[in-house]
Amino acid sequence: MAHDRQTVCIYYVAAGQCKKGREASHSHYCQRCDKYMPRARVRHENQKKKKLEKIREREIRET
Repeated sequence: MAHDRQTVCIYYVAAGQCKKGREASHSHYCQRCDKYMPRARVRHENQKKKKLEKIREREIRET
């Protein structure tokens, strides 16, 4: 999972602290834990698609 698309777990408190008593490493935000529940359902934009569309629009304007 990309770094900018990580959604923090409900039980995540801080680096190494989890309310469920699991190991909560800051780099993974507990997402490998079977008790993982995201704090919010966030729709992440497809950054690759967005950038490609921008490039295509620029190419169309130039021609």
